[in-house]
Amino acid sequence: MMKAVVLAYHELGAAALRAIRSSGIEVVALLTHRDDPAEGQWFTSVAREASAAGIPVFAPEDPNHPLWLERLSEFNADLLLCCHYRAMVSPQLRGLFPQGCLNLHTSLLPKFRGRAPINWVLVKGETVTGVTLHHMSDAADAGDIVAQRRVEIGANDDARALTGKLAAAAEALLKETLPAVIAGKASRTAQDEAAATTMPRRRPEDGRIEWHKSAEAIRNLVRAVAHPWPGAFTHVGDRQVFVWKARVVEGAAQAGEVLSVDPLVVACGTEALEILEGQTADGVWSTGAQLAAELNLVPGMRLVRRTSTRAKPRTSVLVLGVNGFIGSHLCERLLADGQHEVYGLDLKSDNLGLIAAHPDFHFVEGDISINREWIEYHIRKCDVLLPLVAIATPIEYVRNPLRVFELDFEENLRVIRDCVKYGKRLVFPSTSEVYGMSTDANFDEDTSNLVTGPINRQRWIYSTSKQLLDRVIWAYGAQRGLRFSLFRPFNWIGPRLDSLDSARVGSSRAITQLILNLVEGAPILLVDGGEQKRCFTDVDEGIDCLYRIIRNEGERCDGQILNIGNPVNEHSIRELAEMLVAAFDAHPMRSQFPPFAGYRVIESRRYYGKGYEDVQHRRPSIRNARRLVNWTPIIPTHTSVERTLDWFLRQYAASHGMPVPQATAAAAR
Repeated sequence: MMKAVVLAYHELGAAALRAIRSSGIEVVALLTHRDDPAEGQWFTSVAREASAAGIPVFAPEDPNHPLWLERLSEFNADLLLCCHYRAMVSPQLRGLFPQGCLNLHTSLLPKFRGRAPINWVLVKGETVTGVTLHHMSDAADAGDIVAQRRVEIGANDDARALTGKLAAAAEALLKETLPAVIAGKASRTAQDEAAATTMPRRRPEDGRIEWHKSAEAIRNLVRAVAHPWPGAFTHVGDRQVFVWKARVVEGAAQAGEVLSVDPLVVACGTEALEILEGQTADGVWSTGAQLAAELNLVPGMRLVRRTSTRAKPRTSVLVLGVNGFIGSHLCERLLADGQHEVYGLDLKSDNLGLIAAHPDFHFVEGDISINREWIEYHIRKCDVLLPLVAIATPIEYVRNPLRVFELDFEENLRVIRDCVKYGKRLVFPSTSEVYGMSTDANFDEDTSNLVTGPINRQRWIYSTSKQLLDRVIWAYGAQRGLRFSLFRPFNWIGPRLDSLDSARVGSSRAITQLILNLVEGAPILLVDGGEQKRCFTDVDEGIDCLYRIIRNEGERCDGQILNIGNPVNEHSIRELAEMLVAAFDAHPMRSQFPPFAGYRVIESRRYYGKGYEDVQHRRPSIRNARRLVNWTPIIPTHTSVERTLDWFLRQYAASHGMPVPQATAAAAR
């Protein structure tokens, strides 16, 4: 008899367990979650059903922990089956099951991958959904499909009703498909990545009704999060009001305006919504008319939250290293919204341009290791600190590792302690380098191991300095209440990236070195053949994500690590060089520069010096950025390369008295 370990929870998990047991598979262990009182416990307890059947039940905090890997290996199970279980399954855990690992997902993959698919299909107004049995892979819900079953969504189905339909469909699909799985004859079809959609986690605050949307869109939201989910809500003054059931009716007025109170009808962006059942946050479930009476509503009133007439205080941000690539772009973004006041410190201000004269920007020329009193004063004065000083380059951490340590660790530790002392929020730039030589295919913020070289390799002093600071910050958060967010920028490129002068002394990013070779007519040097791969991220998109982290809506980014990179834009340094050459040849200023001198392969030791090592690829997982700030990058590498090159060529031409054509809007950003 085939033996299986089952990972399951909720109504769907209970249905799956019944089907698995009826198929003749021996369930040797069930892994589930502890019941959450906040969910109302309206659903079937899969733990109770398993216990009644004599199946050992466990609720690990992390099923991928080595202790659980060892424990599960002792069951000698053939198959892993998962349904409605909330934790990702690691490759190490999947490797314990010789007959494979299957997951039952409640959508018709590849659509609606990710979290809360039952709720999302209703929010999006879908009329058909279903269940999919698929093989597990490194990416969530992306493995090959074994079988699917369609489910029609009724016009009045809410999330609870749809859950019941999908549970029945899941049980039927498994009973139909598992015999073929047992026999080793189940089909296997790759998913169409071009058709894939991935949905983020939903939170109670996502149930806020936006009355400018259509009545149908609002009704879909009501259906998607109706009881026992947290509910769609609006406000009457300061009172929160939940809408549990509604229907679309005719009507037109300003969005959110009450058209009638018996029945209770509210105007939307198009048409109107009749509230059939609802409840104030401190009241009882009632009809729409009763709700209107309780709230003293009259026609013509608007359902909006009362806001203070006082202007919202601006957030003050202290940026150390403000003149750098990230700092200068970030300040532009912060000052553009009128909600931030920025204080900046750096050795120079030549990158700041027009923002240097902005009334909400205050710059001091100084050094982080000298102007310590000024820094402490402004940490105490400001709301948020971003220490962007001393993000090192390969030449620096090979040639001068002690200076890198002094800046990256010792000086930054001072400002971190000041944040703790004065209760200020810290947004700290860890870098992708802290992953060292990790072999993970995708660098995950929360699970990837941080691996560095032997002690005698000075290069790793940068990585270990950053990594230790990350751990110190984390400990200050846990033990001293420090509010922090760590972000990791993966190979951002764009205008104002380094300078050609820094490239001449080997203290710049790779793309700047390549551009210097082009403008001076020197061969492009490909270190170790340029086979190292990187994921390039447009600075505008990177700054957009960082801006959202600073805004920190709902305080979602507190205590979190976020990779900011574009995993789709992975290219080798050689491929990057080829893109640059193509963009250079097509540029309107091309004739003013020397002919292309070709490529030359050079050993890393000769270029960077003794002790240089590098990882061959560095692809980020951006799961946290998607989940916490709803950020997904879309700008392709070639667009960023063209913008970066254009900026450097114009800077070079202007400094050498060469004619400079008018910039396009994209290049001028």
